Amino acid sequence: MPPFQLKRFPLAAGLTIATCRGFLLNFGVYYATREALGLSFMWNPAVGFLARFMTVYAAVIAVTKDLIDVEGDRKGGIDTFALRVGPGKVARAASAVLLLNYAGAIATALLAPAGVFRRWLMVGGHALAAAWMARATMKLKPEETSSLKDYYKQIWNCFYFEYMMYPFI
Repeated sequence: MPPFQLKRFPLAAGLTIATCRGFLLNFGVYYATREALGLSFMWNPAVGFLARFMTVYAAVIAVTKDLIDVEGDRKGGIDTFALRVGPGKVARAASAVLLLNYAGAIATALLAPAGVFRRWLMVGGHALAAAWMARATMKLKPEETSSLKDYYKQIWNCFYFEYMMYPFI
């Protein structure tokens, strides 16, 4: 929307998406709701974890959303990472970031004091999601649009899986 045309600046657009979908949506809404209900601020490790985890995840989504339409971006003159670097490299880098994010989630569960998280769920759920992403990455054929679409769909499936786990961690 004018005067801000962030589609011409992929880094700024990606940071905006990651900040809103990752940090503000999770951390901000939780604590704004507590404030609206008249509850005092009380640190919640699960909310802190989710805000961090989903900010990284949202940054990956912001970059991978352009994988499928590289040709359209080229014709439209829209500079994206996928256009600059290539869909295959972007997808593999995105998978590496997500796998590191899952490893961080597992480490968070294992290193947290007893009782902060349900370790079995944090470790098992994130290991399962990491395996799912690794499988999606191995099946990826970056030269095929249908494969890129399936890969991007799997990213979103794991994203929603995280929110399914969240109330129980």
